[in-house]
Amino acid sequence: MKLFHKFSAALTAAALAAALLLSGIFLKFQERTVRQAQEARLQALEQSVLAVLGEAELAGDPLMAVDYVKGVCSSEPAIGYCSLDIGRGMQPVRSLLKRPGTKADVPLRREVRGKKYSARIFFSSEALDRERRGALSGVWRNLAAAFLAAMGIAALLALLLARRLTRRLRRLSAEAAALGEGKFGVKTEVTGSDEVAELAGAFNAMSERLLEVETMKKNFTASVTHELRSPLGVIETYASMLIKEEDRFTPDDISVFKRIRENAGRLANFVTAMLDLAKIERGKMELRPAKEDPLALVRDAADFLKPKADEKRVALSVQTPPGEAGALLDRELVTHALTNLISNSIKFTPEGGKVMVRASLTEKVLRVEVEDTGPGLKAGETEKLFTPYSQGSAAPGHGGTGLGLALSKAIVELHKGRIGCGPAQGGGALFWFELPV
Repeated sequence: MKLFHKFSAALTAAALAAALLLSGIFLKFQERTVRQAQEARLQALEQSVLAVLGEAELAGDPLMAVDYVKGVCSSEPAIGYCSLDIGRGMQPVRSLLKRPGTKADVPLRREVRGKKYSARIFFSSEALDRERRGALSGVWRNLAAAFLAAMGIAALLALLLARRLTRRLRRLSAEAAALGEGKFGVKTEVTGSDEVAELAGAFNAMSERLLEVETMKKNFTASVTHELRSPLGVIETYASMLIKEEDRFTPDDISVFKRIRENAGRLANFVTAMLDLAKIERGKMELRPAKEDPLALVRDAADFLKPKADEKRVALSVQTPPGEAGALLDRELVTHALTNLISNSIKFTPEGGKVMVRASLTEKVLRVEVEDTGPGLKAGETEKLFTPYSQGSAAPGHGGTGLGLALSKAIVELHKGRIGCGPAQGGGALFWFELPV
């Protein structure tokens, strides 16, 4: 469950618990108020009967007391029956329209005594309960309506508060993901003075520090690779000169010189790739766009690598639309990206396999695809292949430095394009890139 839903549910549950508690307290208070009002009415009724009994005693008119008690007993629904003593003993008073109570109806007796006359009033417990329930039923309805309205408002406030809090966390999460992708220096907005704001401030400080470290690393890499190019070039040149003088050395010596030249060349290519990648990352790689025929660039790159494919007995073919085309791009950099993709496919395609290079050009996009019949890609490899110094599961035994695809990605993105890869339909891998034209 997401934090948004947890926070909303927690706030709503807290509001529900508070509303239930307040409702219970309010109902108890109302019930006590109704009982007090009912008791006050019964006491007022007793006082009125006592006053009439006193008047009847003064007037010497017992019928006055009988008539009044009879009228009270008939008109008051809560009274079950009454008894009156006017000097002849306690006698029941007949009342009109009174139904006998049930066995469960326990009467509540109240006795009123004057100097000569006295009366007993038996209140029906069932009638009193009905009276209280009737008085509380309106309170229940109003309370239920208020409770539903309060819950609706509480749920809305909970959603708004949860949305406000989780929006800041989602933004921080997205920027943390960008930081994880190597976009050092990204900062999030610091608003408020709560713990989330403190977390955002700590995140910004960490991002800034990582940017400083990354800048130091890039500067160091650029400096080291730049200093390595010259001695490597000298080693490769002298090894080539020694190889040309075959008559002065033994075949074993010539074999050693060739290995020296080969490894120096590989190391020089690695250093050049690192230097180019460092230039692009530091924003110092100059893009020199010019009007070029991108379809011709694709054909030229494939022709350049055709001998390498023939040497490995891999069938390399090219499919491009007929005719000429024009687009603004950096010829050298795009050719470098093309060469990396095609040479990678040739390297990982076994003997007897095929590599197909396809290109298409519309008014807006140049798309190039390189498909091979090699071992293909495993799940989860498509993202990390374009990370510097990262290689796929098929790389062991094939050499490489893990910089070719990263450099191709940097070149394509320098042209505001996009690059990707995936499994081919007939097995193998499919690498592609698109450039806006």
